[in-house]
Amino acid sequence: MRLLLLLILLCTLVFALDFKEAKEIEEKKGVLKALSSYRVLAKRDDTEAIFRLATLYLQGKGVKKSLATAKTFLEKGSLLNHHKSTYYLGKLYITKKSPYFNEKLAFNTFLKAANDGYAPAQNMIGQFLAAGIAVDKDYKMAVKYFEYASKQNYEDAHCNLAFMYATGKGVFPNFGRAHQFAKDGVKNGNKKCVKVWKTYNLEKYDDDKGWKFNFYTKPSE
Repeated sequence: MRLLLLLILLCTLVFALDFKEAKEIEEKKGVLKALSSYRVLAKRDDTEAIFRLATLYLQGKGVKKSLATAKTFLEKGSLLNHHKSTYYLGKLYITKKSPYFNEKLAFNTFLKAANDGYAPAQNMIGQFLAAGIAVDKDYKMAVKYFEYASKQNYEDAHCNLAFMYATGKGVFPNFGRAHQFAKDGVKNGNKKCVKVWKTYNLEKYDDDKGWKFNFYTKPSE
């Protein structure tokens, strides 16, 4: 009878476990103690636990590094529409040192999250289009994707738009607008913004006073 009650209690505790509690176990007792909890949650399709397991195996933190295991968890998270999992899966495909390097597959993976409105993936698609990676160069479409991400205040997208306006790629050249997009990133030490700022001497240009900011922030058609 006692054994049965103990089993019931253990089952209750296991099913009551959530990601926050599993993370606390990791913080207090280490990765190895938390692994079983993360795995239980992963079997219940907890996307945060799935992603945490993926990052642990990607980094080799507390476990033996395994890109294959990480990829398996990222694929599962992506199938459950966890955008971070999809994004990191794309990064695995775009990393040249990865055994899974595949630019076309990376593009399609990022596109999945981008079309769901995930800003980092939208910014990445913009970069693919601007550089002609896996697809033909399309500066105008690149600007569109940078704008999608920028409207969510994704800083790298601001920097990319600054570059596009400074060089006139996909848009009319406008150094005032480039200045406006880059200045906050420069203050924050964003390397991409700093590079554009210095390369095109954006400090000497004033903000684009003729730019109606509310037009930019309206949802894109």
